[in-house]
Amino acid sequence: MSADGPVAGETLTEEELRDLRSLFVKFDSDGNGELDVDEMKQLIDQLKIVATTDDLKIMYDVLDENGSGTIDCTEMMTSIDTLLREVYSSKELSESFSQLCSCVVENEEGLEDGDEIITAKDLANAMNLAGVYMTEEEVYNLLEEVDESGDGTIDFNEFRNTLLML
Repeated sequence: MSADGPVAGETLTEEELRDLRSLFVKFDSDGNGELDVDEMKQLIDQLKIVATTDDLKIMYDVLDENGSGTIDCTEMMTSIDTLLREVYSSKELSESFSQLCSCVVENEEGLEDGDEIITAKDLANAMNLAGVYMTEEEVYNLLEEVDESGDGTIDFNEFRNTLLML
C-alpha cells in the first residue's frame, strides 16, 4: 500500500480502483474531494446497504482515518482494501467461489460444470445444501441482484463485491 492509498494488485485490481474513484467522485456532490455525512449516506443508500443512523456514524468514523470530519478518496479506498484483505483473503474467496461453482455436478450435456461462474442452478443447489429453500423466482431475483454485468451469471468479481457489501 502506498501513501496515496491501495496499489492495484495488492487486493483490488486497477479496474476496481478506477471504479471506486468514479464512485467517490459521483457522490462528492460539492466537488471538494471529500465526502461529508450526507454524501456518505447517499453512497450507502445507492449501494443498498441497510444502515441505521448509528451504523452510518460508526462506518463514517472508521473510514475517517485522519479524524478530519470528512472522508477523502484515499481513506475510502484504503479502508475497502484493508477490509478485503482482513476479512476475505484471496484464497478463501477463491475456494468459496469454486465450491459454489461446483455445486452442479453435471450440466445439460452430462459434463462436469467447471466454468467458474455461478448460474441460477448453482445458486439454487448451494442454497438447498445450506438448508435455504427458495422458489425459482427467488433464486433468479437473488442472481439478478448480484449480477452486475447482466449476463445471468455471477463471476468472481461480482461474488467478491457482494461479500464486501455484507
